[in-house]
Amino acid sequence: MIRSTAIIAGILTAGSLFCTLIVMAFRPSDGEHVVLALSLAVAIPLVCAVPVALVVASQAEVLARLNRQLAYEASHDALTDLPNRREFFDEIGRRLESGGGGTVLLADVDRFKQVNDHHGHHTGDEALRALARLFAREIASDGLVARLGGEEFGVLIPDTSLARGHEVAERLRKTVEAQDFHSPEGNRFPLTISIGIDCLRERESAYPLRGADSALYAAKSEGRNRVSFYTPPKSGERGEKAA
Repeated sequence: MIRSTAIIAGILTAGSLFCTLIVMAFRPSDGEHVVLALSLAVAIPLVCAVPVALVVASQAEVLARLNRQLAYEASHDALTDLPNRREFFDEIGRRLESGGGGTVLLADVDRFKQVNDHHGHHTGDEALRALARLFAREIASDGLVARLGGEEFGVLIPDTSLARGHEVAERLRKTVEAQDFHSPEGNRFPLTISIGIDCLRERESAYPLRGADSALYAAKSEGRNRVSFYTPPKSGERGEKAA
């Protein structure tokens, strides 16, 4: 290999060199469409008239598909297939950078630990998937819904008022409350969500969910299964999140 590399290197530096890229599309016997990219380098040595060719082939479409898959997995939650926390914050950042407004909702499933404890984590996972489908269906093209982690979901509704955001939040809350959830064994259990609402705030760009997070804590503290707007906290007021 070292000898071959040295010979090729000597040829490429001693003689003229021609390079090109050839792209071919074909469908092999397995039926999958393949795009093949050929990087072709042709060197003509000074010491002889025999051209030497070096061909490097790569399946361009396969690599492109793999890159798309990796990008998708990096921006989506593996359990629910919703956009993940990073994608959600990136979208908020893009909105703030472009000067766009909107409303953010922070939703958390009430007492979700009890579902895992009583019915098992497999039931909890299926409940989260069901909630993700419900959220995606209710929000549809109105905005972006993401799983931020655990049993917490975020919703971004661009260019809308807090009043409109409240309508969306109440619709989500009531839909979840009316939904039947079941374990694989057929046991029925209810779920409710608490939601905090805030508008996008440029001054909170370091953590744009600060207001919604505070409102969510208020909704939990006031009894859960409710929607709360952000209000500035009183000086020295602190507390821990309820489950």
